[in-house]
Amino acid sequence: MSATLRLGSDDAVYLLVGRERYRIAPDDLRGLIFHGHAVPVTREGPAIVGHAAVNPAGRAVKVFTVSGHFIVPLVSFRRVAAGEARSAPLFPLVPEGWP
Repeated sequence: MSATLRLGSDDAVYLLVGRERYRIAPDDLRGLIFHGHAVPVTREGPAIVGHAAVNPAGRAVKVFTVSGHFIVPLVSFRRVAAGEARSAPLFPLVPEGWP
């Protein structure tokens, strides 16, 4: 399943996963990127359907949604959130200990 990260015209970051569209609000981006706080991921409307957090090493953002779990390098996430990059791929997150 392909998944992409994009910046919306409302300055929110959108995760496009298959036919699903998830959103990280602009107000939450600062806490995620600069402070490493876990933030909610919503679907169209106010329903929280997951969360995003910086990994313990501080080099990637892990995104957990009802459609799956993904990872993206923090540098790529920052570039998209700042509008420096148009999009970035989200990679499927394989659970630790997976063969």
